[in-house]
Amino acid sequence: MKKLVHTFLAIAISVTSFGQGPYAPAAGQTGSTAIHKDSSIIKTWATGIEIARGWVNIADTTFYYDGSNLATFGYPALALGEAEGDSYNAVSLGDGGVATLTFNRIIVNSIGPDFAIFENSFSDTYLELAFVEVSSDGNRFVRFPAVSLTQTETQVGGFGTIEPTNIHNLAGKYRQGFGTPFDLDDLSDSTGIDLNNIRFVRVIDAVGSISEDYATFDSQGNMVNDPWSTPFSSCGFDLDAVAILNMGNELTISNFDDLPLDEDSYWNGSDNTGGFICNTVFYKNSYDETYGTWSGFAYSNMRDNTTAGYTNQYSAFAAGGIDAPADDGTSYGVAFIPNDWASGTYDMLFTEAEFEIPTVVSGLYVTNSTYAYLSMLNGDYVAKKFGGDSGDDPDYFKLIIWGERADESQTDSIEFFLADYRFVDSSADYIVDSWQWVDLLALGEVSRLRFSLESSDNGNYGMNTPAYFCIDNLMLLPSSAENTLTLANPIADIEVESNSVPLALDLSNVFIANNATDLQLTITSNSNASVVNASLNGAVLTLAFAEDAVGEAELVIQAQLNEQILTDTFTVKVVDNSTSVPNSFVRGVKAYPNPFNTYLTVECEAGDYVEVYDLFGRKVYEVKASSSIVTLPTQHFSNGMYIVRLATKQKVYSIRVLKK
Repeated sequence: MKKLVHTFLAIAISVTSFGQGPYAPAAGQTGSTAIHKDSSIIKTWATGIEIARGWVNIADTTFYYDGSNLATFGYPALALGEAEGDSYNAVSLGDGGVATLTFNRIIVNSIGPDFAIFENSFSDTYLELAFVEVSSDGNRFVRFPAVSLTQTETQVGGFGTIEPTNIHNLAGKYRQGFGTPFDLDDLSDSTGIDLNNIRFVRVIDAVGSISEDYATFDSQGNMVNDPWSTPFSSCGFDLDAVAILNMGNELTISNFDDLPLDEDSYWNGSDNTGGFICNTVFYKNSYDETYGTWSGFAYSNMRDNTTAGYTNQYSAFAAGGIDAPADDGTSYGVAFIPNDWASGTYDMLFTEAEFEIPTVVSGLYVTNSTYAYLSMLNGDYVAKKFGGDSGDDPDYFKLIIWGERADESQTDSIEFFLADYRFVDSSADYIVDSWQWVDLLALGEVSRLRFSLESSDNGNYGMNTPAYFCIDNLMLLPSSAENTLTLANPIADIEVESNSVPLALDLSNVFIANNATDLQLTITSNSNASVVNASLNGAVLTLAFAEDAVGEAELVIQAQLNEQILTDTFTVKVVDNSTSVPNSFVRGVKAYPNPFNTYLTVECEAGDYVEVYDLFGRKVYEVKASSSIVTLPTQHFSNGMYIVRLATKQKVYSIRVLKK
């Protein structure tokens, strides 16, 4: 929470004395590990943030403070750049809130601590704590082994105190102006992460309650007891800044701030230049002088998130760029995707961002335009209100991004839902209203990015939902890192029935590097070869299952590229088929397991087409079989019923399967 220091509040703070612990003491004391915000060992600061606010009071989520049941104090950009070291320039996470930060440099594991996190406590003992996790791929996050030795017999009150020597590897250990250091060596035994290629730091508020219903636990199983409850807009951990101490390669960030704009204005291509360059990236634009219309990319610093309709097409609903202060706008990109009206199909087209040389893209931040957001929220003269009158219509608005390589081949696409009303529990429905990270590392090296949109709301003239979205901080890996090995898509845990046919997994996109000619894959460990036999042929991992055997095996796959070594660990569980739903047979076609989770196998013939549709008729997967078995990766599927459509040379078959 915000650290209020008014006299009446200072009197109210209860000072509870607990014994000294085994860890480093408060800032300024002998043996302290605190890092001052002006320390020369700080190399750079966070440049991007995605935040999910937590509750004002997790024990009573119906409680509102200042009109919200979520923390509202501060704004995300306050956690970017240098630490301020005061009580007010921070963003409050709330109970259980989460902030994920990106940087213009890679964090590497080197001598001493590698990064530091700053909170805004006004004293050495009023400490609100947070767990810290890091990731190299944006998917697998590894948590630092936190320890809290604060007693758990008595709840530390909302204005109570704790002893910092009882705290280790929890952010918030030190008062404002001093960062808590974190050393990646503490994660040296972790798998599925490259400690010399950390791109993300995640800060998760530790709910300080000692109630079993709401408590959070450290790495030793202790409840984390810190000041709670604090039912105000500034509740929970207050993030001031994150600093890098040991840094690697520099990323290029195309953030639109180098483009000249007057206050509260935009550029839409009316100068007929066909686009613009921002930090080495060329964004395409098409402008029609006859009608004064445009498509492709524009850029803007407008902050209007209340005016509905076409006249407000240049505003982000987030009210400025990702680093915008509370009362001013910073620039960001606005995209409008046209449809193919000329052919009469009205299919959505795409727009492009081109790179000077083939490049690996780390990712970018996206959000809705105000025009699209308010249209989906309320409906307008063309588009429907998402969810319909009942709120139960399964509506969605999806951004689709893919790349084109130097040889003009296309990558697979990455999808991000700007709105999703397809949940069984309608309280989970959402329209994106803040800047959200979309990771693009899995695309590999590309010469350009392509962007398109898809919506559930369509009419005779194409998509009804306004075809706009906004972007900021497009981040490019440096050319010097072009041969860096990365764990891009970790293998999900697998469950199969006993006596299943062998399972073939393509590992070509699990570990990626631009020049992977010398990449070597090996199976370094199989904990239960008597149940699961694993073999590698190039990038294809084959899992064969012993007859009538059940059990679990942990497999470790190692990738080596020159001197770089990464591993990925996953489990394979073989269960008695009498405990699961029988396999589905339809006219000689077989799909299993059913229900399925992380994968679905379809038996067919080479040349058959396998398609998967959800119950709303949307095609979610399609592949042409190259052998008699097709294994579909389904970890990204939402739970529910699907239809597998198998098109053979003679007939078309359909099978219903269930994702659980």
